[in-house]
Order: sequence, then C-alpha cells, then structure tokens
Amino acid sequence: MEIASITEAEWVRLSELVAHLWIFAAALVGAGASYIVAHGLIPSLALTGDVDSHIARRLRMPIYAFAAFSFTAAVAIAVKAVLLALDILPEIFPRMII
Repeated sequence: MEIASITEAEWVRLSELVAHLWIFAAALVGAGASYIVAHGLIPSLALTGDVDSHIARRLRMPIYAFAAFSFTAAVAIAVKAVLLALDILPEIFPRMII
C-alpha cells in the first residue's frame, strides 16, 4: 500500500476528523456519566434517605434526557466522522485494496 504525499488541505481535513473523534469520546463520556448518576447515584441517595424519593424521581428524568441526548449526539458524530474518513482516506491511500 503506497501512501501519497499529504498536502496542507488534507492535513486540515484530517485535523477535522480527529476533532470529531474527540467530540465523539466526550459525548460518550457525558452519556455514560449522566446515566450512572441517574440510574445509580440518585436511587442510592433516595434509598439511604439523603434525598427524598419524590425529589429523586424529579431529578432522574432530566438526567436521563441528557444521557439520551448525549448518546444520540455521539451516534450522529460517529456517522459524520465515518463519512468524513471515507472522503479523506481515498485521497491519502490511492489504492485501498491491494
């Protein structure tokens, strides 16, 4: 597999791809952390009596919504990153298949 020389414009597009990957990772961490808080931490606080159960129920729904939004954003960013990668890689690797 022969790699073509990379121009400045391709480096810029590669940096956009890397930025998408970082945002994807951040969205997944946000989704996971909010899900852990809503599904584990808040019920635990309600069970021990540190937070009233009706307040805990009110707190969980917006956090679940944020988890769903973050996960949806992560999927959308992943799809956009894959499409961007499929656009960039043939220019860098002219012969993708041997």
